[in-house]
Amino acid sequence: MNNINIRPYKTEDRVHLRMLCCDVADRGAPIENIFPDRDLAADLLTTYYTDYESRSTFVAECDGNLVGYINGCMDNRRYGLVMFWLLYPSLFLKGFIRGVFFRRETLQMIAGMLKNWRRIFVWRKKSFSSHQGHLHIGITKDARRHQAGQKLLKALIEYAKELGVGELEASVHDGNKAAGSFFESQGFEVRERYPMVMIRDGREEYYNSLLYVKTIKAH
Repeated sequence: MNNINIRPYKTEDRVHLRMLCCDVADRGAPIENIFPDRDLAADLLTTYYTDYESRSTFVAECDGNLVGYINGCMDNRRYGLVMFWLLYPSLFLKGFIRGVFFRRETLQMIAGMLKNWRRIFVWRKKSFSSHQGHLHIGITKDARRHQAGQKLLKALIEYAKELGVGELEASVHDGNKAAGSFFESQGFEVRERYPMVMIRDGREEYYNSLLYVKTIKAH
């Protein structure tokens, strides 16, 4: 897998990116461990980046297969407005029609989210009122061993520099040791830390939600 190619996202990557996102969403494991509806989860986690800001997404390709991606946003405030006014209402309706909100797993997840009120209403409000950027990254296990993450991040940072973006943020909980180590090795520092609850297999798990931030120096 040494022939990994990093390139800008194309429309035809959408299906594969959504699938990969859900395959690795739970610390490299499938999204179904923490959310019961894969399609709705893909909508929530990827639609803004693929449909509203696709120029800020880069993918890692090997032998014609998508093995990694980095979704970027260059303006957190725009992201917050699009999510709140456009995507959340449509996703709520879709979830209601599909019966997602009547499932036991979803009700448990919602109960857990309500315990995260500080993270949602304090940190997220402050973060998404800024005009800085953020990112979300997903990589197959094999591609991680060949520096796909570093290569994807480098491509996004170069793009952010061209636009004059001064900071990039990444949200990670401290149970995801691999992700935390990766961001720290790439010069990110923890700026905010809040307790959070996650529901996995019907049980509550307690973590700290960490906001990693990297300052970008212009050319």
